[in-house]
Amino acid sequence: MKKIILCAIVASATLLAADSASVYKSGVLLPANGEAIYKQDCIQCHGADGKQTTDSGFSRIVYSPINGLDAAKLAKELKDYRYGSVNKYGYGQLMKSTLVDLSYEEIDALAEYISTNMK
Repeated sequence: MKKIILCAIVASATLLAADSASVYKSGVLLPANGEAIYKQDCIQCHGADGKQTTDSGFSRIVYSPINGLDAAKLAKELKDYRYGSVNKYGYGQLMKSTLVDLSYEEIDALAEYISTNMK
């Protein structure tokens, strides 16, 4: 009986670890992962290739294509969005709420990912 319970506990812990590994957690002491951050927070609006310019829903929302932008300029703009000092295209609050939990290192990694992997 003890072996069955132990196996069930180990299996449960393994499933929980596998499930939580797919979600990027900001602020955790791990290397910043630009790709994971993009896939979790940015892909919904900017698309898988960073070229999406409109939402396919009921409204015609305009998004800025971000593929291939300069990493340093993009990082600065993302940090400005994070602190609410920019409201480009009227998305200041949306961008701020998306970026507020990211550290400078995570924003830099995100900008580098967008700049180098989406040309």
